[in-house]
Amino acid sequence: MKDEIAQLKALQAIDLEIINLEEQLAAVASGLDKRRQTIAEYQEESSLLKEKQSSLAERQQQLETGLVEDRAKISDRQAKMMNIQTNREYQSLLKESEDAKKANKEREDELLRIAEELEELGKKIAAVDNLCAGEEKLLAEDLAAADQRSAELAAGKEKILKKRASKAKDIHPSILKKYDMLRSRRNGLALVGVEDGVCRGCFMNIPPQLFNDLLKEEKLLICPTCNRIMFHQVAEEKEKATAK
Repeated sequence: MKDEIAQLKALQAIDLEIINLEEQLAAVASGLDKRRQTIAEYQEESSLLKEKQSSLAERQQQLETGLVEDRAKISDRQAKMMNIQTNREYQSLLKESEDAKKANKEREDELLRIAEELEELGKKIAAVDNLCAGEEKLLAEDLAAADQRSAELAAGKEKILKKRASKAKDIHPSILKKYDMLRSRRNGLALVGVEDGVCRGCFMNIPPQLFNDLLKEEKLLICPTCNRIMFHQVAEEKEKATAK
């Protein structure tokens, strides 16, 4: 069983290397996704600002139209006031003229506020669009670097997978099947060392008799707590594993 454990150790070292490469590949993709998300957020912010800008511009147009119409109304009423015959007619035209002037004053005040807000919106939109353009430029650069890095990692993974296939042939099918099952269920770690009676996978003590059986290296033993395959790990092995 000692030879089988040695073979499993070698296989697990390969599998952990594969996991590392897969994590690096995922990190490359994640970095690009974060950049794309930032761009999408800037685009959404810009779109909302532009919608507000459009709405304000429409309101500005309405006010300017109303301003022109009431100015024409004021001129018309003032012209009519020159030819009226009665005081009642005069007062009526005067009120219409004053109401139009008041409405225009309110429009002018609102137009001033809108003009100021539109100016600020224009600045915000320009700033957001500039940030978005910067992120898009960085994304283009990241994509080029990511393609190269992904290709390197994929080539490395393919090479290691071939090495794994070769190493797996040396392991008995039943043991390999159990190892692969545990690896899929235990985050890639199917084989763990036991030091001073403590499983290094779950850090729980194993029964003394089980530890004695483990020292004999006569059969494959499973941790009663985390269900991983166990092997006796001496201090020297632990130091090497830590160094890696």
